[in-house]
Amino acid sequence: MDKDIFTLVGREDEKIKLWQDLAQAQGELLCKGKEESICKLRVNFYNSKTKCLECTVESITTLKPQEEYLGHFFLGGEKYYFQGFAQIHQEKVVVPVAEELYHLQRRQNYRVRIPEGYQAFYNIVLVNEQPQKIIGQLADLSSQGCRVIYRMDAPLMKIGDKVTGHLVIGKRSPIEIQGVVRHIKVDEGNKVIQTFGIEFSPLSTMIENKLFALTMEIHKEVFKRPS
Repeated sequence: MDKDIFTLVGREDEKIKLWQDLAQAQGELLCKGKEESICKLRVNFYNSKTKCLECTVESITTLKPQEEYLGHFFLGGEKYYFQGFAQIHQEKVVVPVAEELYHLQRRQNYRVRIPEGYQAFYNIVLVNEQPQKIIGQLADLSSQGCRVIYRMDAPLMKIGDKVTGHLVIGKRSPIEIQGVVRHIKVDEGNKVIQTFGIEFSPLSTMIENKLFALTMEIHKEVFKRPS
């Protein structure tokens, strides 16, 4: 993910206004902690004295006290990200105004570029329903598809081929996703290195949620890295 697609909301009064508006809208916060699934919070109230949102949990997944998480919310059609540590008070999750709040500059379906050295793969297991084993390094990822780098002596796939692959990011459980090869680029300096653009087949809600959880892991990794 490129950090330049995010703008830091620097002014304290702007952040407070966003917190107030989120509370007035009774909006939702989606938080990615240590669990694979997402913790969904419903914003109930903004406490002007403590400058905190008071939220109730609306998901099976919860946050533990002081658990580090990456949260995001939509407001007025815009998307915002922040990091925090879970604060639990009287069975409510308390969310202080974020020290660093990022406004996403691109609309939905932006591509997340995978940081160099990050363990992320889209490993092919079927090509046109025929067994095939092709290990590929993930270069970028979106809700609609991915770009993958494969090292192949012979062209094992062509444009239009239907593929089934396992999306593996970090130590998390693989996700099986089907797709279609939409473009192929051969490295000019090394013909063995080929970059494939794969468009995902329509995803079920469950797979979409899992994919979102994986992209949140990438966000967390990027935000932790020095600028």
